[in-house]
Amino acid sequence: MTKRRLAVLGGGNGARTVAADMTLAGHEVHLFEFEKFHANVAAIFDDRTITISGKARNGTAEIALATHDLGEAVDGVEMIAIVVPALYHGLYAEHLAPVLRDGQHVVLMPGTFGSLEFITTARAKGMKARITVTELDTLPYATRIVGPGAVKVFHALPVFGAGVFPSERTDEVVRILKDLYAGVGKFRDVLEAGLSNCNPVIHPLGVLMNAGRIEYSRGEFYYYEEGVTPSTARAMEALDEERLAIGRKLGLDMPGQAEALHAVDYGPKGDLWETLKGSKGLTPIKGPTSLANRYVTEDIPIGLVCWSQLGGMIGVPTPLMRATVEIGIAISGVNYWETGRTMEKCGIAGMTAEELCDYVKTGVR
Repeated sequence: MTKRRLAVLGGGNGARTVAADMTLAGHEVHLFEFEKFHANVAAIFDDRTITISGKARNGTAEIALATHDLGEAVDGVEMIAIVVPALYHGLYAEHLAPVLRDGQHVVLMPGTFGSLEFITTARAKGMKARITVTELDTLPYATRIVGPGAVKVFHALPVFGAGVFPSERTDEVVRILKDLYAGVGKFRDVLEAGLSNCNPVIHPLGVLMNAGRIEYSRGEFYYYEEGVTPSTARAMEALDEERLAIGRKLGLDMPGQAEALHAVDYGPKGDLWETLKGSKGLTPIKGPTSLANRYVTEDIPIGLVCWSQLGGMIGVPTPLMRATVEIGIAISGVNYWETGRTMEKCGIAGMTAEELCDYVKTGVR
């Protein structure tokens, strides 16, 4: 293993876990969070330590650098991991555009087509650096904050995939990633990676079908244990079929989510209900405690809006995705079709399936 220098951007459970785990693995980590969120990370920034427990490397990690200066955080690093809700990929692209340098590799954990929004936004903000933007299909951990400077990992994925933009540089990026995560594999491109995120399949529809229970429980709710039933799982599987149809139109032969989740040890082999219900890594996780939760506020506008618009653009109908988005809009009062990850934000509006596949391979329109 080669010791790597990387920046981890974000202050939530995922970013803290990546920073701690990679530090304990022997890498040099620079942790960044915006100054306006200092109160959330004060305990970590005070002594640069994060304690990690559970199904990952355990211990107290001393982070090499914790800073509110983005330029300082990314200076001299080869890899920049953005571990924030996907809603903020565009914001980070705006702030990173002037400080990125040739040869750096940005990694979104996960992406859901965030790579396309990131590169489009950064270029619009004047970025000239020759970089790659990689997106993982998932965060490599199921993890939660359990204290001001502590996280607990419920499940660490043994394998997961990475899609690189442009895909011509996939081998170069994955070679570096393997020093961080030995189990990382290669997707054909960011299209396959973006369509492989399980969250838009297993979160929004099931949560909306449990809306009354979630609001009534006032926080006493375990989605995977209580909310995933044979009926909700069948609805998710129908939505998953729309995702797979989009993939086929793009020349991708992807597994269903039940098979994909079993492959990364999230649950036993079976249909989606059997896999999720039998998941020792997911069923102990409490929540969501309200409908104003990322299962709705992120996975609908970032996941389902993007997938459904992509389907419409290349001629694949997605009635269940569209219905889920519309119910989410009715409940939240937010027009996710406008605020979500649109084809325009991704810089691919109007492309045919063939043009899109060529673009993500070369990075050139």
